Amino acid sequence: MRKRKFLSLLLSVTLLIVLAACNGGSSHGDNDDTLIVMLDSEPAENDPTIAALDKWSEESGNNYEILIVGYDDQLTKFPLMIRNDDLPDLLITTRLHKDYPEEFVDLGAKIGTEQFDPNVLKVGLGNYSDSIYVLPTQVTITNYFYNKEAFEAAGIEVPDVNAPWTLDELYANAEKLVDSGAVKFGFAVDYSRARYDNLMYSNGGSITEMEGDNVLVSLNSQENINTLQRFIDLNQSDVIPRNIWSGGSSDNPLNYFQNGDVGIYLSGSFNYAEIARDSSIEFGVMPSPVGSEQQSSLLGGRGWAVPKNSKNADLAVEFVEWFYHDVENYQNYLDLDYGLPFMTAYDYVPEFTFAPADYEVYLTELEKVPSQFLIDESNQWGLYLDDEYRQALSQAVAGEISAEEALTKVAQNIANNADWGMKFQ
Repeated sequence: MRKRKFLSLLLSVTLLIVLAACNGGSSHGDNDDTLIVMLDSEPAENDPTIAALDKWSEESGNNYEILIVGYDDQLTKFPLMIRNDDLPDLLITTRLHKDYPEEFVDLGAKIGTEQFDPNVLKVGLGNYSDSIYVLPTQVTITNYFYNKEAFEAAGIEVPDVNAPWTLDELYANAEKLVDSGAVKFGFAVDYSRARYDNLMYSNGGSITEMEGDNVLVSLNSQENINTLQRFIDLNQSDVIPRNIWSGGSSDNPLNYFQNGDVGIYLSGSFNYAEIARDSSIEFGVMPSPVGSEQQSSLLGGRGWAVPKNSKNADLAVEFVEWFYHDVENYQNYLDLDYGLPFMTAYDYVPEFTFAPADYEVYLTELEKVPSQFLIDESNQWGLYLDDEYRQALSQAVAGEISAEEALTKVAQNIANNADWGMKFQ
């Protein structure tokens, strides 16, 4: 009989709670023939990962257990697992492989990677060395959602992929949405440095640049200062819900958009399913606007990783090989995940997830990843400083420091921590 168990890791690595089980309970690692799979949240109904594991279990006769370790807790729990020789066999991650690359199997040496987009493997998943420690389960792209009803009420025509708005037109139409009374706020941006960076990259900015083989920090360029100042001005004009970025609230702009209070929402494809399920409005996806330089959509993702010192690492690799082995697995997973395609070996056609027009926009947005973003990610600047960047942006929006002061402070700290030069002193 197939056995599936859910285990939860709370405050201690040794404290395990069985959430659901077949054939009675057990603790982590009691059964050497059972694949231990670590996830960062409890699976919801019709979870794509559970569906894939169930299918594999039925076909192979193998058992598995689910170990839940919260996303933030993983940073502290995973090193304890390493130290205690109590590693899961398989996990889905966005970052553990970056912090502990020596702990993971090089899946690129086990499974052919020619079927994956190289940018997805390197930039979306963070496989920056010659080794491939993570293979994709999810690819995300930043995008602009729009409120169809608000656009109609304000008399605004939705931009086309062949004729996108400029960034200035987006700001002007955001003001028009507010002036029309159709929405409370014309434009909202997730409280995320990665979402704000779309504005920067659209205007040709970057965090780093290459000068020969040397990395230079360019975050405090005049282009970037101008971009941040325009963002500050929009917040102060109340076109944007200022409380999100000024540090005055923990409100989620996703809720504002779902309730019909926002006309244009800069977020990511990962939110599409929740918006489709819970929103009180009709919505769509519009192409990213063209700044002074280009359009900008930023890749992200997560995927399978196998700790090489786990008890059943070989079995985990077998599962990963099975996962990618036919189009049915691929189609089913993406349908349940509201996922974007990540394999070139198979064509994916959404059956009941994305609206066809929205999916076509997403496919074009996947081609709009800026070269500056690829360079920045390859330089892995975030290893040297990350959240302080977002905090500095918030200080500037709140009026505590100027745009130039905010970006120069962060640029200097990145340069100091990474031992890089400054492009602009």
